[in-house]
Amino acid sequence: VLNYQLTTFNKSKFELTMKCGGTGESKPVDDDVKAICQQIKPAVEAHAAKTYAVFEPVAYKTQVVCGTNYFVKVKVDDNDGHVHVRAHKSLPHAGQEVSFHSMLHDKTAACQLDHFG
Repeated sequence: VLNYQLTTFNKSKFELTMKCGGTGESKPVDDDVKAICQQIKPAVEAHAAKTYAVFEPVAYKTQVVCGTNYFVKVKVDDNDGHVHVRAHKSLPHAGQEVSFHSMLHDKTAACQLDHFG
C-alpha cells in the first residue's frame, strides 16, 4: 500500500511524496479484526500478566509488509481502559498465521492509534 502526501501545490505543477510501508487511516473493526483479536487474546493476557473480562476491538490500522501488521485499539474494561495491540498475519503461502507482536498499556478511547514497535 502506498500513501501519498501532497507536499507542494503550484498552479501549474504539484509534487507528491511517497510514504511506503506506512499505516493508513484508522478504520472501524470488521469480523476479520475481531477474529484476530480473539486469537491473540491469550498471548496479550500473558504479556500483560492479567485477565481481561472485556476485550473488544474498537478501531484498527494496517501496514502491509511481508504479510500484514494490525494495530488495534482494544477496550479492556467497563470504564475507559484500552490497550493498543500489534498482531501480524502472514501471507497466504506462509499459512496466514496470526501472531501477537507487542502492546501499549494504559490507553483511553481518546488516544490516537499509531504505529508502534
